[in-house]
Formats: sequence, structure tokens, C-alpha cells
Amino acid sequence: MEINLLRRRECGAGWAVDVSLPRVLTLAELEQLAASHHGTCRVFHTLVWIDLPWGRVVASTVTTRLTLRLHQHHDRILDYLHHLPL
Repeated sequence: MEINLLRRRECGAGWAVDVSLPRVLTLAELEQLAASHHGTCRVFHTLVWIDLPWGRVVASTVTTRLTLRLHQHHDRILDYLHHLPL
């Protein structure tokens, strides 16, 4: 899957990176992302928070954007997203 990094900004002790994807991720894909990286997934309507040991991913089940607020390991999440099917 093609990933576009939209913006990177300082956020607390780490960085926030806004990412645009070519399609909306399903709730099942977001839950799998959390499980495969030892995280937990919380859902409120269409918003999804994935709490990881090293930060948080904020996503939606209706938009193609998500935000990575991680202290480290951005590359792990981006690599995971890159390998998802279109």
C-alpha cells in the first residue's frame, strides 16, 4: 500500500506524523495492527485509538488519514501499513 507522509511535528517527548493512505482501513485491520505490536485498541463510533508500548496511533474507519504519536518505532508501523493489500 502506498503511504503519503503529510506532516511531521513535535509532540511531547516524541513526534506526531500524519499519514494518508489510498483507502480506509477496516476495524479488523486496525485491531490486527494493535495485536501484532502488543497494543490495545479502543473504539468510539468511527474513531480508533491504538495504544502501543511506545505511543499511540489514532485512526478512523471512515477516513484515509491516521496519526502516529510514537516515541519510537515509526518504521515498524509504516512497514506494517505498507504491506497491507490495496
